[in-house]
Amino acid sequence: MKVKILSCTMLILFVLGACNNNKRVKDTGQASVETVPYYLKGYEKYGVEPQINGDTIRASKAAYEWYRDATFGMFIHWGVYSLEKKNEWEMQLRQWKIKDYEKLATEFNPVEFDAKEWVGLAKEAGMRYMVITSKHHDGFAMFETEQGDWNIMDRTPYKKDVIKMLADECKKQGIAFGLYHSHLDWHHSDYYPRGYTGWDNGRPESGDMNTYLDYMNAQVKELSSGKYGPISSWWFDGVWDIKEGVDWRMKETYDIIHKALPHSMVGNNRFSVPMYGEDYQVFERSLPGHDTYKNNTKEVSGFPLESADTMNKHWGYNAEDKDFKSTKTLVHYLVRAAGINGNLLLNVGPPPSGKFQPEVVKSLKEIGQWNKKYGESIFKTRGGPMDEQVWGVMTQGKEGGKTFLHILDDPKTKSLEVPVKGKITGVKLFETGETVPFQLNDGLVIDLSGITLDEINTILIIEKEGELVAIR
Repeated sequence: MKVKILSCTMLILFVLGACNNNKRVKDTGQASVETVPYYLKGYEKYGVEPQINGDTIRASKAAYEWYRDATFGMFIHWGVYSLEKKNEWEMQLRQWKIKDYEKLATEFNPVEFDAKEWVGLAKEAGMRYMVITSKHHDGFAMFETEQGDWNIMDRTPYKKDVIKMLADECKKQGIAFGLYHSHLDWHHSDYYPRGYTGWDNGRPESGDMNTYLDYMNAQVKELSSGKYGPISSWWFDGVWDIKEGVDWRMKETYDIIHKALPHSMVGNNRFSVPMYGEDYQVFERSLPGHDTYKNNTKEVSGFPLESADTMNKHWGYNAEDKDFKSTKTLVHYLVRAAGINGNLLLNVGPPPSGKFQPEVVKSLKEIGQWNKKYGESIFKTRGGPMDEQVWGVMTQGKEGGKTFLHILDDPKTKSLEVPVKGKITGVKLFETGETVPFQLNDGLVIDLSGITLDEINTILIIEKEGELVAIR
């Protein structure tokens, strides 16, 4: 009799499992977070406790050191907007009504998405971390959330948590994983008062911003729960939409993160130096201090720095945009960022299929080939002491490491004046070790007459005793 009951029970469970095979299965469990994340191994000596000053909490010193060493990351803008093949602002630019925009989610089925392939390509390019949009301005969550059903699990036929898939794969392949999350939300009814964007899309002209911020912070808690791993960095965006009259409760948001994830670096695209509990300064489409795009500040803080830019002209997928930057241009961007103590977060806007465009794959592989050969001159280095020049930059290894001079553009002279002084004992070509003649006058003067400049970057090693000092 017991055998028969057991058999019937197993049969019922089997049938129920088969019936639910294509339904969403929620993962509501809390995962533990490693005391020292996988990507911070070896950085413990810098300090693994959160930095606390009064009531301000910031990420650990170990995280700061790692972040400055990381140098190069992949940014990914991906969501249901990719179906429109224009950009991530389509809901705003076309003035979609919410009820119409929501229909896009029913078509989002990226069956060609392969987390292993994406992370593998980032790693091959030499990138040390990845940052993807967990929620952009359209409010659509690319992860499993209990905060409403406007998300990839509830509204799409795909029904897979791509954020979780990428977080897991990043850990497997040993690169760090981070998130972009938008304060601005064109979908949520309580995002009110309206700012510069999101008007006339079918929402009531009323709402309670605090209710919306409770919702947003609840999502931040979910993402910080450990389910998605340690989250190396956060890239917040959108507070520029409402410049006055709203308390964004950013300290509360950042405290949620830093208390749960003490190594999580927080940045915000506010076009200003870091404040509250922010850990690094963001520059959109601009190198630190260059102010070449919109409202970026020229003020450069002492915090870690990051420049974020695109491979073509768009953040989200645009099928018609074939104006991809050359490998040379992208390598120059990366090297110049390193030369002024910054990271480069290079964006990819995948199509709705989930398969990277051939042009993207080609560029990333070529950058990877360059990094494999010359990466020593930018990774785990610091900029200077020479100030950035029209023709190039200088980087130097930490704690008395090598000093590298990067000649990126033809200086149009055979006697290159390098504005540094110190006890310089030699100059050599990085690639061959060949000695290069030099003189020490008021500064360093390098004889380039016997050198054929490299098409992308001629790298010289400056041998010295002691430290070099910039001449300004």
